[in-house]
Amino acid sequence: MKTGLMAGVLALFLAACTNPPPPPTSSVDITFQHRPPIQVNVANIEVVDRSAPRVTANRIEQLHQQNPASLARRWAEERLRASGASGQMTLIIEEAAVIEKSFPRSTGFSALFKDEVDTRLEGVLAARLEYRQGPHSGSVDVKAEAFKEILSDATLNERDAAYFDLLERLARQFDETLTRDVEANFGDVLVR
Repeated sequence: MKTGLMAGVLALFLAACTNPPPPPTSSVDITFQHRPPIQVNVANIEVVDRSAPRVTANRIEQLHQQNPASLARRWAEERLRASGASGQMTLIIEEAAVIEKSFPRSTGFSALFKDEVDTRLEGVLAARLEYRQGPHSGSVDVKAEAFKEILSDATLNERDAAYFDLLERLARQFDETLTRDVEANFGDVLVR
């Protein structure tokens, strides 16, 4: 009887010491709708994806609905507004990847008590924005890079959140850099 009572008290104690699992990450989209549109004096805006997706064990962007290439396409859809009668603007996606690098864990008894970085996510988004409008033409290049480290005891939800955080960083850097470069270099085609 005492053994059963002790086992019950021990089970309650252990249950009280554990944390509940985190809620699943929500399916939130990264958008640029909160940013003002960039009016351009062209008739057509096109996105060309030249980032050849390579299926390798450490490339993980194709496992997710949102990835660096989809961020670039969304940027063009939500930030650029064609307001001209002629001319062309093209966003060429040149590189769009998220690479997962794994690190070996420490071994031995002390490793049981360490929470080490075991994964590093490295994201890159490179593109060229070109325009042709009558006698005027121009282009700007942008490359956004971000990384995120993940601890060995991270749950699947925490790993998904790390991927999402990496994409948010890429999106912010891509948007800020490209917006600045367009405003500085595309005076001939911007509608103010």
